[in-house]
Amino acid sequence: MIIKLDHVNYIYNPDTVEKVIAVDDVNLEIGGNSLTAIIGSTGSGKSTLIQMLNGLLKPTSGTVSYDGEVIFTEGKETKEQKKKIRDLRCRVGLVFQYPEYQLFDETVLKDVCYGPKNQGFTQEEAEKKARKALEEVHMPEKSILKSPFDLSGGQKRRAAIAGVLAMEPEVLILDEPTAGLDPKGKTEVLDLLKRYQREKETTVILVSHSMEEVAQYADRVIAMHKSKVILDGPTHEVFSHREELEAIGLGVPEVQAFTESLGIKDAITVQEACDAILQRQKAE
Repeated sequence: MIIKLDHVNYIYNPDTVEKVIAVDDVNLEIGGNSLTAIIGSTGSGKSTLIQMLNGLLKPTSGTVSYDGEVIFTEGKETKEQKKKIRDLRCRVGLVFQYPEYQLFDETVLKDVCYGPKNQGFTQEEAEKKARKALEEVHMPEKSILKSPFDLSGGQKRRAAIAGVLAMEPEVLILDEPTAGLDPKGKTEVLDLLKRYQREKETTVILVSHSMEEVAQYADRVIAMHKSKVILDGPTHEVFSHREELEAIGLGVPEVQAFTESLGIKDAITVQEACDAILQRQKAE
């Protein structure tokens, strides 16, 4: 699935003194076999942007299309458009920050079944999809009949993500998926997202404040500042714009800052830094 935004704007409280332009004339095309990270300081427009990608918010102006079909246009929303948006939310899954706060059912399995059942699947079909999703997030078999509230923080996060995966979205969007987790939990969640993206050859979009996580996992980076997209490209290319990123309060991964102090360029992960340092030692 290819998502395309043409001159998209979103304004909160239009025509009032409290008017806020959250997204300003954004043009983007996202899709294919990739993991795309959206970065930016608080208030840059990231969360508003991703909510427009799955139809939770309708642009104030501009168009959003999927595989060439326009979903949002300016003007009054029609019945046909409402149906397209409902269908879209099954195809584009959105995981909010702290999704484990939305866990509610007696067992993990029942909780993950909720989405497919809402899509109209039978109990048997929903359970099959739920078990498959739980397997994809590496949830131990012994845990799926437990109460979700008895799980560890990382397992709760995985269970919540499984609840979205069970609906088999073509695009998966996550807002700060590692927020509040310990280092082990963060690695587990990011590893499962990257593995899922590669195995399914699909699109995963994540919002992150961690430049280290973005450097390690993302293929493409979109940087936002004051409601606009200011940088967009392959991860190494975006992090080569160190001055621009520092000017908007983001900076670059700590590993990159360290290796650049040694005169080494283009090393943005720990593994790349180790490889570059070893290569230098061998050459000396």
